[in-house]
Amino acid sequence: MRRSGLATPRRVERDGADDVFAEVEKDFAVRDGWVYLQSAGAGLAFPGAADAAGRYFRDVAALGCDAQQRWRAEADGAKERSARLLSVPADEVGFFRNTSEVINLAANSVVWSPGDEVVVFADDYPCNVLAWTSAEQRGATIVRVRPRDPATREDDLLDAITPRTRVVCVSHVHPWTGVALDLTRIGAACRDVDALLFVDGIQALGAIPVDLTLVDVYGAGVFKWLLSGFGTAIGVFRERAREALTPIFRSYGNPAPSASFSYAAPNFPGLYVLNATLDYLEQVGWPWIHARVRDLAGSVISGLESRGIPVVTPMELRAGIVAIETPDSARVADALRERRVSVSDRAGRTLVSPHFYNSTRDIDRFIDALDDVLATM
Repeated sequence: MRRSGLATPRRVERDGADDVFAEVEKDFAVRDGWVYLQSAGAGLAFPGAADAAGRYFRDVAALGCDAQQRWRAEADGAKERSARLLSVPADEVGFFRNTSEVINLAANSVVWSPGDEVVVFADDYPCNVLAWTSAEQRGATIVRVRPRDPATREDDLLDAITPRTRVVCVSHVHPWTGVALDLTRIGAACRDVDALLFVDGIQALGAIPVDLTLVDVYGAGVFKWLLSGFGTAIGVFRERAREALTPIFRSYGNPAPSASFSYAAPNFPGLYVLNATLDYLEQVGWPWIHARVRDLAGSVISGLESRGIPVVTPMELRAGIVAIETPDSARVADALRERRVSVSDRAGRTLVSPHFYNSTRDIDRFIDALDDVLATM
């Protein structure tokens, strides 16, 4: 996958998965001697990302505002590639600053009636709970679901949906347990009561396949599994959402009566990077990437269980994050860092998130290091 002069990579014929990884491995360099397993925090950039960002500034340095045609072409390319990845029409895709902006835009664009309810997980990422503060102030009720355990997470949510439910808002992949939800199943339950489904997809998009057939609003920042840095998020507002919501923000990009939620200029330098990165990832191949992430996460779970180390994430519900119960997660993360293994410490758990650029050797080294650390605690 290494680009010659960082130009568009050519498609290559490969004999198997090992050949794909041999190409990919050359394109991702982490600190010498380190194992990086924090893609759920921030993904590694491929070599062409720096050149893509620089191209925006070189274009503006040479042409100023006359470079507008070039930066809009990059934005269009990023939109078309995002739409292909999500299997939605390109006109339903917009670009925003972050996932929280997408969720908040949607949440504050709902017109509430007395008795309306919004269903969320009590332990979800903050934006998916706090975005509904204004709904509560307008008379809606926030139903906070407290899952019994990771394996029942989806069923517990479905049990909370009633004819009073107006919106259901969830993370596709829960950041603290690694559990992936079935969006089609949840979306069908929402349709049964004429509710909208809003989804925070930042821990899913780029790691696992995403089906938005029954999703109404979808937001996903691109700095994690899409490897494209901070300051840009993909926002998808399906037709059903555009018909039901009234955009809370208006500007030159969406004067009334427009139903568009893209109200102003996006982060064009970021879209240069996103377009180049999605181009690269398409060349690697999305089916291979998704299968690779699933296999690596599965190897983490099975390897830990074989050592008797408790895992929070159910094997059958995994995506790219594996959550592990450890006696002192902060201390564990520090001890692993001393062994040049980079993991996350969040919500009192050790979180491991391999991406397609990780090797099975990385997984083995992590498991050996964790086993060693726990033996000293």
